[in-house]
Amino acid sequence: MDSLFAFIEAQCKEYGIDESHGLKHAKGTLMRAAEILSHLSEVSEEERRMTLYAAAIHDTCDSKYTPVEEAARDIGYFLRFQGWAPQDIHALIKIVTSMSYSKLKESVTSGEIEFPNHGKWQRAYHVARHADLLEGYVVARCVMYNQHIFPKKAMDEHWERASEIFEKRVFTYVSEGWIFLPCAIEMAKPLEQEARRCLEERSMDWPEPVIPEIKN
Repeated sequence: MDSLFAFIEAQCKEYGIDESHGLKHAKGTLMRAAEILSHLSEVSEEERRMTLYAAAIHDTCDSKYTPVEEAARDIGYFLRFQGWAPQDIHALIKIVTSMSYSKLKESVTSGEIEFPNHGKWQRAYHVARHADLLEGYVVARCVMYNQHIFPKKAMDEHWERASEIFEKRVFTYVSEGWIFLPCAIEMAKPLEQEARRCLEERSMDWPEPVIPEIKN
């Protein structure tokens, strides 16, 4: 686990990935993925590893920050050093490069969401994707990212933008079908309540993630 987090931290420095999508977010996404997995049946150690690594590592290969092919090679080198088989490395890279809500949203036609087919790893893909969306309920991350891309704007503008994003996007994740796993729907309820409080109070609360055990 230490080597995974060290890799993520190094990639954040290399590609200028700010705190909103950095190591703390990676740990939070991993934590939420582990919680979802705990509600599912017949999760093999192989599936658990794929899911948690994808959840943690996904933003180190995000086109918002990185040249995707170069970042994917970085992930491949790291995972080979960790002893991963080539086919599993390929599967993980396919997962993390197809999780983006924004890109999936662009492909929606006639109200139908078309998720990619990851074969045996389909559930791992959806758990990692759900975990990332649940992390999207952290208001502080939204404000931080807006500060990152618009550093000259006033805080009032950042908060107004965050409120718009949550009303138009985050608070529709469940109703529009982006979050559909029953346990994740339940997890979203208190997260939405907390997000509404943070928006109302302009609070930057963001608790430290509790990290589960993970094998290489």
